Amino acid sequence: MLSVKITSIFSIFFFSLLFQEEQPRFQSAADKRAHHNALERKRRDHIKDSFHSLRDPVPSLQGEKASRAQILDKATEYIQYMRRKNHTHQQDIDDLKRQNALLEQQGEHPSSWGSWPCCAPARSGFGTWACRVRASHGVCAQ
Repeated sequence: MLSVKITSIFSIFFFSLLFQEEQPRFQSAADKRAHHNALERKRRDHIKDSFHSLRDPVPSLQGEKASRAQILDKATEYIQYMRRKNHTHQQDIDDLKRQNALLEQQGEHPSSWGSWPCCAPARSGFGTWACRVRASHGVCAQ
């Protein structure tokens, strides 16, 4: 009889452990507050690291200590500048493609262009500018 009671008590205890609702991870208000503070510190550190990652590639902010508002302003300006620069470079590429097509239609091959700067790729914009100047003087076919 005693063994049946012990077995049934053990079964009930074991069963209650298996299906027991999850206990709260923190018992006291101090533990909850400490956990919340740690999560908040982690969130703030992530934001700080993100602002540093945003600041680092912006030339006007390199080596400077800047507020978050300054970082956002300068990063926005730099992105707009880079978009304009990208657009200009894409226009240069399109101009050079049209120039290549025109020269190919005329039977000229790019390898025969020689050392004319206007016929070189316009990585810095110089080639396109030089070609426009020469075209305005009738020296370079554009």
